[in-house]
Amino acid sequence: MTTQLQVGSRDLGPGGSGPPRAGRSPVHRYHVDLVRVLLGAAVLGLGFLVAQRGELPTFERDLFQLVNGLPAGIFPVVWVVMQLGNAVAVPVLAAAALAARQVRMARDLLVSGLLAYVAADLVKGVVRRERPGGFAVEVNFPEGPVGGLGFISGHSAVAAALATAAVPYLSRRMRRVVWVLAWSVALGRIYVGAHLPLDVVGGVAVGWAIGSLVHWVFGVPRREVDPRRLSGLLTRLGMPVRDLCPAEVDARSSHPFEATTAHGWRLYVKYLEPDRAERDWLYRLYRLLAVRDVKDADAVAPLGQQAEHEAVAAMTARERGVRTPRILLARGDDRGAVVVQEFLPSRPLDELPAEALTPELLDAVWEQVGLLRQARVAHHDLVAGSVVVDDVGRPWIVDFGNALTGASDDSLAGDVAELLAALALLVEPRLVVASAVDRLGPAPVAAALPALAPLSLSSATRARLRARPDRLHLLRAEIRARLGLPDPDRPEFAPAGWPARTAVAVGSLGALVGVPLLAGAGPMAESVERGGWRWLGAAVALAVLARAAMAVGALLTVERRIALGRTYGAGMVADSAMLLHGHDGWRRAAARFLERAGVLPEAARAALARFTAGAVVAAVLVAVATFALAVVEGRLTGWRTPEALVPAVLVGLGAWALVLTGQWLALRGSGATPARTAPREDVGQALRDLLSLRRQGVERPPWRRGAQLAWTVAGVFLEAAVLAAALHSVGGQVALLATATVYGALHLLWSVVPVTAAPGAADVALLLALTGLGAPLASACAAVLLFRLLTFWLPAAAGAALTAWFEHRFGL
Repeated sequence: MTTQLQVGSRDLGPGGSGPPRAGRSPVHRYHVDLVRVLLGAAVLGLGFLVAQRGELPTFERDLFQLVNGLPAGIFPVVWVVMQLGNAVAVPVLAAAALAARQVRMARDLLVSGLLAYVAADLVKGVVRRERPGGFAVEVNFPEGPVGGLGFISGHSAVAAALATAAVPYLSRRMRRVVWVLAWSVALGRIYVGAHLPLDVVGGVAVGWAIGSLVHWVFGVPRREVDPRRLSGLLTRLGMPVRDLCPAEVDARSSHPFEATTAHGWRLYVKYLEPDRAERDWLYRLYRLLAVRDVKDADAVAPLGQQAEHEAVAAMTARERGVRTPRILLARGDDRGAVVVQEFLPSRPLDELPAEALTPELLDAVWEQVGLLRQARVAHHDLVAGSVVVDDVGRPWIVDFGNALTGASDDSLAGDVAELLAALALLVEPRLVVASAVDRLGPAPVAAALPALAPLSLSSATRARLRARPDRLHLLRAEIRARLGLPDPDRPEFAPAGWPARTAVAVGSLGALVGVPLLAGAGPMAESVERGGWRWLGAAVALAVLARAAMAVGALLTVERRIALGRTYGAGMVADSAMLLHGHDGWRRAAARFLERAGVLPEAARAALARFTAGAVVAAVLVAVATFALAVVEGRLTGWRTPEALVPAVLVGLGAWALVLTGQWLALRGSGATPARTAPREDVGQALRDLLSLRRQGVERPPWRRGAQLAWTVAGVFLEAAVLAAALHSVGGQVALLATATVYGALHLLWSVVPVTAAPGAADVALLLALTGLGAPLASACAAVLLFRLLTFWLPAAAGAALTAWFEHRFGL
């Protein structure tokens, strides 16, 4: 029997590549590095929108003068630091790393630094922004005037790229030092009058993005722990050991060792990783948005506190009857911490032969999970490797590094889902589900369904699922079949025939092309003014925020924890379904999403009714409030007869009729009847509940109703702001309050009579409203096109592309 104890945090964080083994130094790739690349690109894009205006904002000018006006006496020090952003510093620092036998670090420094230098030159050539001397601002030049282009700062890009490349190889203290130096280079370039603040911010963003991309491409190695240092730490903590050596076990966020005491007792020593991936704030935000869960809520605490937290969780479970090894020591500081346990001769479930995974063993495993649930301890990493079997065949639960005492029902359900998925990869899902239902009961297994989606599971389980992608689907189907739950995988729509698709496509094309051409191609193209890019960027950002606010409002219609990222994507998928199947398709797609998130059909129907009711009330509030403000400020005095009234109505009616005909043909071809997921009586009841001042039971407290309404109001107003920004980007000068008033009224119409929101009708209604407010026809046509692209057409196209990916990634 192999003597092995699987202890150590197994979640690699955002997309770790695999488990390390003693004696080798594998590399890991973290998907959060790609998030850094995107954030860096976003900062660069925003900087481009500001820089291309050719103007110097007041705030940037004041900040430049503040830094540029520092005393001349500090120039020698600044000059020395600035050389860290010089292109010559790249090979010098790479050679220094190579001399220190840090080959991977040398490679990353060289590649990152050179790419940042080249990228900075390319961006300068595209943007062509002047340096400070080219603007109407007083500039001090300690080392003489500097010529050339300004955006972005090459020194800042190189320094940030070098700092990013070096970070994985340095201690936490040295990481702070290198980033202080990188930002000092950036500030130094402002001080010597070479760059404006926006130039250096853009440079740092590009360098950060390039360094992160290099890490994702090449991977980063795991830091090794010196056994002598660990032995000294144990001695200081009162537990001297001998024969300390790395343990041959899987461990991702800790370093496992075996040791022997002076009395011959065998110990398992877990050295906590000071720089584990779960401590990364971007990773934690990513997990929170993706699954409303952070695998280790204690990961940002001091290491000593983490060790004590793990010990408390393990001892709590042990006192409540769960078999887990005794904790002998848990102590440390922020430089290093240890958890010492008794050594347990055992093998993890995923290393047992197939014949050893008997129904009796599965029953015993679920009994231990049941005891863990009774103790309200959420393991948060209950993979097959966290359950070990001793020499006499008894299962033990180990590795409480991510555990949480006094856990919520959702956290406990996550444990069940994790172990269900892990066991289904080892034995038939039928046996796994039968044993879990028999030992835990139907309710805990049903509650685990929402978490049986790839992104909700640990990286170790996800990696194994890639080799057997059908297992998760079979597991979910087996649970629903055994518990008699509805199957969201059932077909919602029969494939639409070519007549339906053709009618919808022609009608949509008529709305997209016909409405803008009412003003003529030439005048509409001329409507884009110099400041158009800035307003267009604002419209894009507001459209993203508006959809996010509506997604938050949708989340508040149900009690179940559902991730914002999932809901955001599901909204785009529903928009895609609405195009071919009308509002009935939107409701069906939304109900499907909720049911796959674990919401029962009746509750899903009630949630959709609440969402519709919230949209109605929000539209009324936005329309009334902005109308009152617009009247007070005199913003509604420019009404006039809409331009091109008759042609616009004819084009809109034609496109609308084609789209509705296609949707009717799709419904007729499917042989289905309209879905009854949100009938009028349900919406009416939801409206009364939403506006009622009395408490509607524990499941619908007043704060939740208020929060839902507040977020929905924010979403509707932000959509109105998108319309106003789109109009300003093409030269239309209509007040925001007036635009918000008419948009609130139109949104109310679309919520009450959803058929009027179809392509053609919605486009013409917006066009007539804007021209009635005084916007030129060309500007109104262009604004409607931009607004509909940002709020409907592009999200619907993304939803169509995301549908299949959502099925696999989220199990939605």
